[in-house]
Amino acid sequence: MKPTKPESTTAQSKPTLIELFILLARINTVTLGGGYVIVPVMATSLEKKGWMNESDFYDLFARAQAFPGPMALNSALLVALKLFGPKGIPAAFFGVVLPPFIALILVSGLIQRFGSLPVLRRFLDGAGAVVPGLIAAMIWKNAAKRSWNVPRIIETALLAVLLILLPAFSLPILLLAIVVLYCIEGLCKSWK
Repeated sequence: MKPTKPESTTAQSKPTLIELFILLARINTVTLGGGYVIVPVMATSLEKKGWMNESDFYDLFARAQAFPGPMALNSALLVALKLFGPKGIPAAFFGVVLPPFIALILVSGLIQRFGSLPVLRRFLDGAGAVVPGLIAAMIWKNAAKRSWNVPRIIETALLAVLLILLPAFSLPILLLAIVVLYCIEGLCKSWK
């Protein structure tokens, strides 16, 4: 009788694409707090399912930090690549992105339907004041570090003024600002 080898701690069973999508969607639906909260839950879930051991996952997570973008999404994409190759990318992408997208659609529908209620109106007015406050905090933080980047401070202040004066157009303003500032950064880097 041959001695049996102990089972490997790497992937013990291979999930289907649907199972990966459902796992990531469930994690991203119930986990609040961003990538650094989602990532440990993802590691534990993958290990419990026997799809990947924790050390392999954290190796992927270390690589995910080298890429720009959300940690949870980068980590999920690398997990999908390891488990399925390129065909796993859509399952991971939609598993991470779809739950918050659907939540935003539902919340916007509720706001549209009940937004005229005085209590909700007061809440939204207060929440709207947070964006300029966050921008002011970022300016203050940069000033406190004495890393005066005058063009960046001017760009940020202009963005804050536009958001305060034109709150109904905040989404298009933010999207346009991202594109414009990204292009400006690219031009500045190419001139150096």
